Amino acid sequence: MIAVVLLGQTATAENIYSLIKTGKIEEAKSQLSQLSSAQNRDGDILFFQSLLTESGDESAQMMEAALKAGVSATFRQEIYFHLVHYYFFIGDDFKLNKFVNEYRTKWENGKYRSEMIRFSILLDEHDKKYNDAIRQADRYLMEYTSEPENQFGQIDKARIMERFNKSVAAYNLLRTLSKENSGPCVSMALYMLAFTAIENKRTDDAVFYYNLCREGYPSAVGLDATIERMTGMSTSGDRDNKAEQRTGTTYSIQVGVFSTKDNAERFSEDFKKFGKTVEIDNKRISDKNYYVVYVGDFSSYNAALTFKKMLESNFDEAFQVKVR
Repeated sequence: MIAVVLLGQTATAENIYSLIKTGKIEEAKSQLSQLSSAQNRDGDILFFQSLLTESGDESAQMMEAALKAGVSATFRQEIYFHLVHYYFFIGDDFKLNKFVNEYRTKWENGKYRSEMIRFSILLDEHDKKYNDAIRQADRYLMEYTSEPENQFGQIDKARIMERFNKSVAAYNLLRTLSKENSGPCVSMALYMLAFTAIENKRTDDAVFYYNLCREGYPSAVGLDATIERMTGMSTSGDRDNKAEQRTGTTYSIQVGVFSTKDNAERFSEDFKKFGKTVEIDNKRISDKNYYVVYVGDFSSYNAALTFKKMLESNFDEAFQVKVR
């Protein structure tokens, strides 16, 4: 009897939501089954059930039903937050616009104000209202001057400017952001810089930004995609074959670019087993020092290219033949 009483005391709406957020799903389901609609809002129960269902469509429908049934003020903003992300994920701009606007009307200074402004910017971008999107992004950056919100605003603005054919301005914004010491969007900036370089067939820049991202953010989303996009990219064969005719021209494989020498030295150890020379050169790029790791010393471009392909198959990475 004591156990039953104690269990009844812990089966509260707030406690169930806390269990769901911390991943204690079975315990949340158990406590949810004890809640009675006589003591709790029907909307609250619907909301919890929506978080526990596996179907995204059903979950969204239950959340909308929860809003209509009446849900505690504690959970109303949470429901809008989940619905906005869901409709963004499935590409339903009509529903996305509806819930973004409703949220901003109901909660002018709400918990998720910054996220809703960013979604509003995105909607203008989707509608190709680039001037409106940039104006919103500028207002956002003026309001949110500290991390992480400010970095997200810079990423949004750079993305829109790129689509609005303002590539130089977008590039300058991303390059500035990529030099930040920390923050959630530094890896995004490096990825976008690498992606843009790939699109414009600037092999050196693509490999450079990819390597910086891999070194500083080895778990960053987009590294694998960048490798796939770089597959087949190399320095122009015609240019290298002409260089080969010059006296003293040699070729090496550039395998990494690092901001610290210690990282470059640790990375270079993996390549010594191939029986080729491994060198680390100090280069100054954009007023910063970097350490470039080179493997091999070949007299012909074709020999270097063959070795590069072998390295790529061993490391599942994209490398580059460089004239030295």
